[in-house]
Amino acid sequence: MSEELVKDIVLEDDMFEVLPEEEKNSEFIAMESKTFLQDAWRKFKANKAAMIGLTFMVLMLIGSILIPMFSPYEYDAQDLSIKNLKPCWEHPLGTDKLGRDILVRIMYGGRVSLSIGVATAAINLFIGIIYGGISGYVGGRTDMIMMRIIDIIYSVPSLLYVVIILMIFGNSLGSMMFAICLTSWIGMARQVRAQVLSLKEMEFALAAKVIGASDMRILMRHLVTNAIGPIIVTLTMMIPSAIFTEAYLSMLGIGLDPTIPSWGKLANDVRSLAFTYPIQVVWPTLVICLTVLSLNFIGDGLADAFDINKR
Repeated sequence: MSEELVKDIVLEDDMFEVLPEEEKNSEFIAMESKTFLQDAWRKFKANKAAMIGLTFMVLMLIGSILIPMFSPYEYDAQDLSIKNLKPCWEHPLGTDKLGRDILVRIMYGGRVSLSIGVATAAINLFIGIIYGGISGYVGGRTDMIMMRIIDIIYSVPSLLYVVIILMIFGNSLGSMMFAICLTSWIGMARQVRAQVLSLKEMEFALAAKVIGASDMRILMRHLVTNAIGPIIVTLTMMIPSAIFTEAYLSMLGIGLDPTIPSWGKLANDVRSLAFTYPIQVVWPTLVICLTVLSLNFIGDGLADAFDINKR
């Protein structure tokens, strides 16, 4: 049927009116296609608490790197003539009982504490993906044995492992990371195992197996990749846990070497000044609380962003 004939038929009926050519696409809306990660970032940006937490962590990372580098004060430089100063222009957070600048020490301690948190989380991620992925993918007796090993490790309090490791290997940064990682990978392994168990029977995994993909490729390329959302959320929650573990161990006096100024060590050093110079107790305690709170906000934001049920 020609276009002219269609117009004649339509015009014969008063109920219809031919739409002018220039208005035919006036309501056409083109939606930009987005990847899974782009959509997750959009949802994450909409979470104000998560963005506040991310902003604080970025500023803390930049400050921990730059302030000790460009400050005129060294983190361990002592000057008894200016000990226990209140916050002033030269020393924004004051000085401690040995005349050391508190701001520089807190920023330098941020390097240590954040390094412990990020490094242990990365190690836990690697161990958890390998262990939990194999357990969930192989299944059967292998899965049962591997899970029973986890139950045995988990039955002993983690603090006992940490104390034993620090007693044997000393209070170094490496031994602290090793002590924290000894049991904290269990949560990641269980999370990965649960995700692999639910994904390995889905069509895309079976299709990959049919076309001849190796078990390792199916596990790492298809199963773990599709479980990246819950894995990232679990990883984010591990960082504040490691920081807090190091902090309370140092506050108990069984943490890092006294020469390493972590946030926990700084808080432990000023406990005796809680009633005479309480402001010195506030700074390390406040930065630990704000860092842990910010990382928890980020974790909650990622959990919402990667929640498929909310899409």
